Amino acid sequence: AHMNIFIEGPHWTGMWTEIIANALRELGHQVDYSYHNRKTALDRLTLAVLSLRSDSDRSHNWQQRQQQRLKDTLRNRRIDILLSIQGNIDRHTASELREHLPNLGIIYWWGDILTGKAHTRLREAACFADRILVSYLGSYQALQPTYGDQLQYFPFGASETFHTPGTISARDRKRFSKAVAFVGTYYPERCALIRHLNQHLETPVAVWGRGWRKCHGVKHRGALSLADSLKVFHCSKMSINLHHVNTPNGFNMKYFEIPAAGGFQLCDWQPLMTAPGTEQAGVACHSPDEFARQIDFYLGHEQQRQEFSQASQASVLATSRYRPRLATLLQELTTGNTA
Repeated sequence: AHMNIFIEGPHWTGMWTEIIANALRELGHQVDYSYHNRKTALDRLTLAVLSLRSDSDRSHNWQQRQQQRLKDTLRNRRIDILLSIQGNIDRHTASELREHLPNLGIIYWWGDILTGKAHTRLREAACFADRILVSYLGSYQALQPTYGDQLQYFPFGASETFHTPGTISARDRKRFSKAVAFVGTYYPERCALIRHLNQHLETPVAVWGRGWRKCHGVKHRGALSLADSLKVFHCSKMSINLHHVNTPNGFNMKYFEIPAAGGFQLCDWQPLMTAPGTEQAGVACHSPDEFARQIDFYLGHEQQRQEFSQASQASVLATSRYRPRLATLLQELTTGNTA
């Protein structure tokens, strides 16, 4: 049955909220969304005034403002499902929403690593959510004894609509065609790997992302939109994907985006890569030296590189699309089955 679904999600360059909304619409549902981290000029002014008037925490004030906005938005709507993607909803807001929407289903999705904030939000979500989703297998395994059937492993995936680059102009092809590329935020361990590779490679790694001024000696470019990131993945001979150092076994969004865009992926090794039935979307590397060796090999073997890219793209789009995963999730939720 087609449902009315509302998403409170992040406003972010990876377009997480928009991608999920689109996949749900493709399933025939009516979908609206709002951003829980986007402050208007009025929001900023109000928060500044509140901070001056009291010693209350600015972050707490913002959460309260967002929760009230969510209640105001949904007060006169008929909503079947509320999907909170790392949002600010709490048990009191959920209770008030269910006063006029007694059959409201609530899904809370935490896709990031398990920080202290994550544990706090998940404990809160357990008080009201019908399902709690986590996107790393290690997170699921660590949390499942606590949350039981309420918890579901829901990995990231691919969107044919958002993760294929479309037509690429000659100008963009010239700009984004690199031998080896990296797109992502600066972290010290990422800086160390890029430095190591630049000492080994004839041509330095082309780096795009935020915070790279901290990585001395590495030439970098600015942050990219998702659309331009996909062009890098498609046009470059290979793209490096590095998970956050605290990733508890699993795949980040880029693991699916690079092959979906038709790119060749070199990825830091995750145990999940060797699990039975796991499709290989990237060449796994265990160390900086192995990254260097694999780059050398595949730069010299274009046919193998292209064949791997084509196979990875076909595999990801066949097995890891959001649309069928969301269809299964909603079917289980509405029929009362557990994952």
